[in-house]
Amino acid sequence: MPENVMDEQKRPAIEWRKSPGGVLEVYANLSNIQWTLDDVRVRVAQLITSPDHPTPGPAFVAIAEERAAVTFSWRNVKLLRNQLSNIIESYEKVNGEIVTDIKLASPQDGATHS
Repeated sequence: MPENVMDEQKRPAIEWRKSPGGVLEVYANLSNIQWTLDDVRVRVAQLITSPDHPTPGPAFVAIAEERAAVTFSWRNVKLLRNQLSNIIESYEKVNGEIVTDIKLASPQDGATHS
């Protein structure tokens, strides 16, 4: 094992401390990823009703309202990927597979909206 990896494993865990100004909480159900040779930028958004078509029905249009963006180093993205893979695996062991290829019912399918 390379010496720098061994040194990293011996380092004490970094303490997490809340920001004096508080932590920004963001809900997102959509993401967009952009990258350069140096870093990866993740933009997150929430699907909302378009102000141009606010009523459910055949003219309903959803839009993605951007909530936040976070830029990561490539090293951090790889570590995040590993953490996400581990937590998804743990979740699915208990709750079953997360389904990502869902089709939402449209108003034409007889769905009712409130």
